[in-house]
Amino acid sequence: MKAVDTTFLIDLLRGDSEAAVKARKLDEEGGAATTEINVFEIVYGIYSSQMGVQKTKMARAEALLSRLEIFPLNHLSALTAAKILGKLTREGQMINVMDGLIAGILLAHRCKTIVTRNVKDFSRVPGILPERY
Repeated sequence: MKAVDTTFLIDLLRGDSEAAVKARKLDEEGGAATTEINVFEIVYGIYSSQMGVQKTKMARAEALLSRLEIFPLNHLSALTAAKILGKLTREGQMINVMDGLIAGILLAHRCKTIVTRNVKDFSRVPGILPERY
């Protein structure tokens, strides 16, 4: 199973045609997963937007998220993320902490591929295969 990143989810919610094509392909392959961190990023973005559109955006986001398996941040995920981020920091290859948490969750759940536009950061994480769409 492949995971989808926040960039993909946002593009899909905005009606991006490339994201829509990739979503159909993922559905044909058996679906996709995401993480609780990605859920947080999506919902945070919605609640940071104008008040008049939040309800509509939340309904669309909930409909999309309900179609995905959502991997939790658990103890093993936290340890895995800390190990990843610590190693990258020592090597001078820092990535965003949220991306490190996402990578840790994916690896802890034996998911190695993430569909994203953020190939630069995720390609720094050993064991993660970023897939552009």
